[in-house]
Amino acid sequence: MSEIRRMHIKRYRDEYEQWVSFLNDANIRHEDNVDYTYGVFEGDTLIATGSIYQNILKCIAVCKKYTGGGTLNQLISFLMNEVLDNGYTNVYVYTKPSAVESFKYLGFKQIAAVGEDLVFLEKAMNGFDRYLERIEPYRKETGVSAAIVMNANPFTKGHQYLVEYATMHADHVFVFVLSEDASTFPASVRRDLVEKGTAHFANVTVLDTGNYMVSNQTFPSYFLKEDVSVTAVQATLDATIFKNIATVMNITKRFVGEEPYSEATAIYNQALQSVLEPEIHLNIIPRKEITGDVISASRVRKALFENDLELVQKLVPTTTYDYLMSEDGQTLISEIRNGGTSIGKI
Repeated sequence: MSEIRRMHIKRYRDEYEQWVSFLNDANIRHEDNVDYTYGVFEGDTLIATGSIYQNILKCIAVCKKYTGGGTLNQLISFLMNEVLDNGYTNVYVYTKPSAVESFKYLGFKQIAAVGEDLVFLEKAMNGFDRYLERIEPYRKETGVSAAIVMNANPFTKGHQYLVEYATMHADHVFVFVLSEDASTFPASVRRDLVEKGTAHFANVTVLDTGNYMVSNQTFPSYFLKEDVSVTAVQATLDATIFKNIATVMNITKRFVGEEPYSEATAIYNQALQSVLEPEIHLNIIPRKEITGDVISASRVRKALFENDLELVQKLVPTTTYDYLMSEDGQTLISEIRNGGTSIGKI
């Protein structure tokens, strides 16, 4: 009789090595960005494993001897219940095309696919269709509608410049702020800073992305082939999903910032362009510079870590700086300085 047990891969080296070895045997690379990992055991023998990061299922593998039976269903059902017990109402999974039917059997719905590399599915009380219904009332029927997708961790003068540029080249601009909490600045704070930093533009509407545009913090790559560009696959998935959003919102332009020092961003922008055009024109705008370098959120976080408030004030609009000087902002800055690894987050 098989049973599901918690695997303490971050605490015990032997369990970690057992987990990595099992995934490798299934041609899956392990991914350490997980909250919980569980194994299905027959006695002391691991026959299946799956992990959870927030409400995303990851690193799912079943021993060949047990594929086609009830082991996968047992594991996925358990993981879904764990996600729901943690307070989420939606469950997401990225998987190989060959595994799609197994997830559909358990009630998952396909949102988008990237060729033979990846399929994104959800099981949700209020899913992608509901998200589209929620944002559709903001649609503009006349004029040119454009979009910007940003994380804004935090909102900088660079972000503000990009928004300003878009407002001069479109009648309406929708700024989508990533909803996931995988950043130094919480999602609610990031959205608030974007709203305050763009309030003086009459033709800007700030919206959230729901769970439908993800960062490289949560995008799983463990099952992709070694020769596949993870950045390109993620960009292609984001662009595919965004096209559905754009259709609903009557969006025909998307603005992104150029990143002269990042090969990954260049790959991302190229992939976006290949998927979006010709229906949606991608406008790549040179980044705003100050003191001889481009303005970036990572530069702001680094300056905060180094307590260089003079530079921070040059890099962010007054609305962001006011937040940073507030009690909540000072608490967050203290966390950044005490846990320096957070400055590397998106």
